[in-house]
Amino acid sequence: MKWLSSLAIDKEIKIESDFVDVLKEKYLSYALSTITDRALPDVRDGLKPVHRRLLYAMSELKLGSENSFKKCARVVGDVIGKYHPHGEQAVYDSLVKLAQDFSHRYPLIQGQGNFGNIDGDNAAAMRYTESRLTRVSELIMDKMNDKTVDFIGNYDETEFEPKVFPASFPNLLANGSSGIAVGMATNIPPHNILEILEMSLKLIKNNDISDEELMEGFFGPDFPTGGFIISSRKEIIEIYSKGRGTIKVRCRWEEIKEKGSYSIKITEIPFGVQKSKLIEKLADCVINKTLPEISDIRDESDETVCIIIKPKTNEITANQLMSRIYQLSDLEISLSINMNVLQNGDYKVPKVLGVKDILRQWIEHRHRMLIKSNQYYLKRAEDRIHNLEGYLVVYLNMDKVISIIRNNDNPKKDLIKVFDLSEKQADSILDMKLRSLRKLEELVIKKDLENLTKETKKIKLLLNSELKQKNEIRNQIIELQNLFLDSPHLKEMSTRLTSFEEAMDDEKYKIDEIIRPFTFVFTERGWLRIFPGHEIEEQDVKLKNGDQIRYLNRLFSSDKILLFTEKGKAYTLYLNKLDFNLNDYQAIRKYINIDVDEPIVELIVDNIQNQELIVISSFGKGLICKQSSSISATRNGKKIMNFTHSGDYLKIVRHVNGTHIAILNNLGNLLVFDHTELNRISQGSGVIFQKVKDGQIIDAETFNIEEEINLKSQINKRSKLRLKDIKPYIGERGRLGKKIDLLKVSDLYFQK
Repeated sequence: MKWLSSLAIDKEIKIESDFVDVLKEKYLSYALSTITDRALPDVRDGLKPVHRRLLYAMSELKLGSENSFKKCARVVGDVIGKYHPHGEQAVYDSLVKLAQDFSHRYPLIQGQGNFGNIDGDNAAAMRYTESRLTRVSELIMDKMNDKTVDFIGNYDETEFEPKVFPASFPNLLANGSSGIAVGMATNIPPHNILEILEMSLKLIKNNDISDEELMEGFFGPDFPTGGFIISSRKEIIEIYSKGRGTIKVRCRWEEIKEKGSYSIKITEIPFGVQKSKLIEKLADCVINKTLPEISDIRDESDETVCIIIKPKTNEITANQLMSRIYQLSDLEISLSINMNVLQNGDYKVPKVLGVKDILRQWIEHRHRMLIKSNQYYLKRAEDRIHNLEGYLVVYLNMDKVISIIRNNDNPKKDLIKVFDLSEKQADSILDMKLRSLRKLEELVIKKDLENLTKETKKIKLLLNSELKQKNEIRNQIIELQNLFLDSPHLKEMSTRLTSFEEAMDDEKYKIDEIIRPFTFVFTERGWLRIFPGHEIEEQDVKLKNGDQIRYLNRLFSSDKILLFTEKGKAYTLYLNKLDFNLNDYQAIRKYINIDVDEPIVELIVDNIQNQELIVISSFGKGLICKQSSSISATRNGKKIMNFTHSGDYLKIVRHVNGTHIAILNNLGNLLVFDHTELNRISQGSGVIFQKVKDGQIIDAETFNIEEEINLKSQINKRSKLRLKDIKPYIGERGRLGKKIDLLKVSDLYFQK
């Protein structure tokens, strides 16, 4: 297939290209655009393009940390109109997140109005909220206009925007970042600024420092929502050396003693967890008796988190109760760390970096900013010196200069010729206002010249010495440290919020689960019901019109039931998750994601260890697997048998209770063979058990050779065929087997 396009200039031009190649090219362009211009942050300033454009637009609107607020609608309008032509809601959502103190460790925007909360409530509309930059944002953009960074044209080449910010504040590690690109993602947690700066000083001092030495005073993430990190010190060093891994975070709680009782007060929850959903999940656990140890949960939060949990009894300790809650809620989470960033400057190459490489590239960026800014200062100082030398000429020859300007037709040319000036000096003299002449004093000019000469000499020494540059970067970092230690507002932000705690021994505080006896009923139409205790009989069960009992068993809440369907799938029904309070029938699809057109073949209780199952299709193929391999942890089940022929389906699932298998088809052929030599597999299409041409398998059973077997009768499907002598039917696996002679009543009889 060819992709045909036409371009009309003077005449029609046809360009032919392969459609597949065009798709590949376009998708690759889209993928690269998503990676480099949307989802991944730049290692230098830690920002994505939308965040960078937001901050730049606000700086152009003069919304500094000391200035007045402006409506967010005005900011969003400037961003989408000048720099980021995307949906206004997407831009506003980014602005809101930058202002949320529970989303960012060091917010980049200061909001006024409703900017959402930790419950997950949305912010007010942009026409109601106001914003301005924070001091941290100003540090990120500091010296941006000192020729330190390159500016590029916007999407329509009518405005200019910075490629990157100078970033005197290490924003990538301080605030973290998260995003999903095409084929890759990033998830960097926030960290404490003082720990980051201390590591930076160590790296400047010794570029080859080991990871262990570098991270000696580094304690991992520092979340704005606090909490505890329970991962070990060794795990944290390994994660931050590689740039990826998983850490465990728990809530902060305290035990409140009461008269003859106690309650648990949760004051901090893990980062990224919505409080409303957390409480909803806990409430569901209490209602469904998944947490029968809890009597009440109350949310008493205001601006700070305060969740009260009341136990039913004092027989369990607070540690035991929390150990149980950790397992069933998001009060303990596993946080994935994947420090995937764009490196190599403007080339924007994505790569997963460890903390040392991230700091090293930030320091290199600061080094480039130092050189560029000082080159700019040097050029500005030299231009000023050049102009002052011209002004000195004016002061010493003021009457003559004034006479030339008044009387000559081309004063610029005459000034250059008479006083040996440059064009630039002559222009600056001619551009002077009359009021400036009173300021021209020889001592003042000479003093300024002396100071500027010293400044240029100092800058040149800095630009020519790597050691001085290294010391200057070090001094800048120390100055930033002191700013966060001395400034009242920033000092409060630099205090570590997330602590470390040794993980509780969950086995030590484990609560024995309450095991409930009940009678489990499952009907032909897919309804289940629970009756407390084991006293209920089949005749006591009331069914819906036209329905019949398919399965009735006396079980315990610790049991599991495996449901096998004709599609070859096995679903696991965890009985401790059933709704014990509902005294009515429940649809099986409430607990497992089974299709309506997926008939259930067999229900098997999983309460015996190391049990094996025989699984056979209607066309005679089968396999033997461990029962434990059929258990699924999700509602979607697990595929056990694949079918290679159209029309085949799962027919029989039985426990393996002997050395031999007897298989009967609807043509009356019976085959018995030894299954002990067969390989055990967890899933697959299996092997041929009985060769069936025009028929189907009716029944199968496993047994020991000296035992009698019961199989479905060919004459009456409700009766059982009990065979005493099986020797004539023993053969090799995969054969058709021998026809049963129903006239030989000495060999068999029917048991109704």
